[in-house]
Formats: sequence, structure tokens, C-alpha cells
Amino acid sequence: MDPVPLTRDLIRAPSPSGAESPAVDVLLDACRELGFDTAERDAAGNAIAAIERGDGPTVMLNGHLDTVPVGDESAWPHPPLEAVVADGRVWGRGTSDMKSSVACMAVAAAALLEESWSGTLLVTGVVQEEVGGLGARHLAATRPADAIVLGEPSKLKLMLGHRGRIEVEVRVPGAIAHAAKAELGRNALTRAARYITALDALELPGGPPLGRSTATPTQLRSFPEDGPNVVPGEVRITIDYRNHPADSTEAVLERLRALDPGVELVVAEEHARSEDGAVRMDFPRINPPYLAPGESKVVERSRRALAASLEAQGRAFAEDVWWFATDAPHLSASGAVIVGFGPGEEELAHTTRESVSIENLRVATRAYRDLALALLRDPATVGRRA
Repeated sequence: MDPVPLTRDLIRAPSPSGAESPAVDVLLDACRELGFDTAERDAAGNAIAAIERGDGPTVMLNGHLDTVPVGDESAWPHPPLEAVVADGRVWGRGTSDMKSSVACMAVAAAALLEESWSGTLLVTGVVQEEVGGLGARHLAATRPADAIVLGEPSKLKLMLGHRGRIEVEVRVPGAIAHAAKAELGRNALTRAARYITALDALELPGGPPLGRSTATPTQLRSFPEDGPNVVPGEVRITIDYRNHPADSTEAVLERLRALDPGVELVVAEEHARSEDGAVRMDFPRINPPYLAPGESKVVERSRRALAASLEAQGRAFAEDVWWFATDAPHLSASGAVIVGFGPGEEELAHTTRESVSIENLRVATRAYRDLALALLRDPATVGRRA
């Protein structure tokens, strides 16, 4: 049950969002060699490998295969696409977020070929998670499961949810004038500055376990863009809003509009296309919050199975929530209960220090095996939202 070779193979297969085919091919070839009953690419470009054992629950081990760009390669301690092994870690883009999880899942699932259970075990590597979740949205609509284990980095902790994300553009009006006679216009930058100051002072709702909502201005653009001696007639502020479940999209927009009723609020749109153009989706850049239902038997069974598996490997069990958004809300649209568990470290994702502990990979592989087996053997898993 060594996931390191497959992890390295996946890292060496470049897979920026929208061009994941090299990594999809690596995963599907590996699953065929490992003995899965089927391993195929769906219409969206996702990798789907299955082990079928008759009637019973469908349990999915899921991760995304796309990565953010590698950036400045000279800033990396090791080449980002060579999967160097050093200091007890595998280094490179996608090691933590989250090709290593998918490799562990495939190897763990293959270990269940000799075990007794009934149902269907899926290992899925989805596309375009980093840019809106086209792969997960398509998967939920076409290949639903009863329970899904999501491998986003968690330092081997059970994860039960995260806040949502809404990308809002605030359009602040002004009136153009020559900068030498600014009083002839209305400076949209000055008004935008007041808006950002008011935004910073907002008291936002929230509470445990997901914490409070946050509103972070991330971009500021003035128009006309090529007029350094012109009073801008419009400024656009991008706000990355992370919302608690009690903080609905409607409430968010109302709160942001109240800071200055004269601004225009626009929720950004994503126009997603699969790599070959076969699947197309248009949706707002809204990733809803997700929190696994506290009374869920899937959650309770996951706690027990992971606690036992980690204890047997000399690790302590802990649970938490992610501070970033994931595909969980999209995947749960099918009715599945989602729990998270991954070997990576959240703080290393998207950085030039991205790497993953080889020891954690091996612990996670056994934990995925034990967790999947527990869910497949538990009648409570049958029936979504169990």
C-alpha cells in the first residue's frame, strides 16, 4: 500500500485547471493496473474508477486533479513538476492540494479488492475545482453517491465543512475630470476609499464551528485605466466574501449595499467549459457554505473508523473545519453526506513550498482503506443523508 509512486506520477503530469487530461490519464491507467472493474473518463473530463460488489451503498473517495499555476519556478526549492523526494517529503505543485490524496485513495481502494463487502466503491478525480467546480457539479448530477470522502488537505483531521464564498464586484460611480481641476468631477477613488473603510468596520454574523463571515477587498480598478491625470469616473472593487451558513447571499448583498446605496453590486459569473467543450456551464461565482449534518450516521461512523485507524498507527484523532472553500457543496447537491480527510497541509497549498509528508501519505492510505470499508459495511450508509 505505497502511494508514493502514483503521487509522483500525478505530480509529473501537468494539469492546470481546464487542461487536466495528462493527470486524468495517469490516474485511469493506474486504476486499471490496480484491478478496478472500470476506469473511464466522463463527459466533463473527470476520472471515474469503480469496484462493483452488487447491492449496497455507494461510497466515493474524491479529489480534484487540477492545480493552480506553478508560478515562478525559480522560487521553488525543487522543480515544481519533477516530484522530487527530499527531507521525507514529496515536493511539487499539487502534492498537498491534492493529487497525493487521490493517489492514496486509489491505492487504498485497491486494497479492498480482497475484502468482503457489498456495494460500489468509487475513486474520482475531478476537474476545474480551482475555477468554480464544473467537474464536481457534473459528477453530482450524473454519478451520485451515498457518502463521499473528500481528500482536501487536513493534516489527517476529519473535516466537517467550511464557510462559503461569494465573489462580489462593487461598482462605485464618479464623474471624469482633469486631475488639475478635480473639483469639476467626482472622484470615484475617494468614494471607494470610504466604502472600503466602512467595509473594514462591519460586524459580520457567525459562530462555531465555522466562525464568522469575512469580507475582504482583493482588487481595485479605476476607469479610465489609462488616465493617470484623469479623475476616475468609476472604480470597481472586488470583494471576497466568506459567509457563514446563517449569512445568505441575499443578506450579504443587502449588507454591502447598505454601506453606500449609490453603488452597483454585481456577483461575478463563471462560464465553464470542459477541456473538449462537451460540457458547458454558466453559474455565479458562489460556493455555498457546507456543514455535515451533526446527526448523520455517516459522520458518526467516520469518526469511529478514523479514530480507530489513526490510533492503530500511533496518531491522535481530531476533527475540525476547513478555512477555505471546497467542492463539498457541489457534491452534496446529489444528497450525499460529505466528510473530509487528507494527508496534506492546508498552509502549503498554492505556495512555492508545496509538499507532502511521505509518512502522512502512508497513514492516510490505511485510513482511507479503513474508512471506506467501515462505510461500505454499515447499513446506515444506505440512503442519502443517512
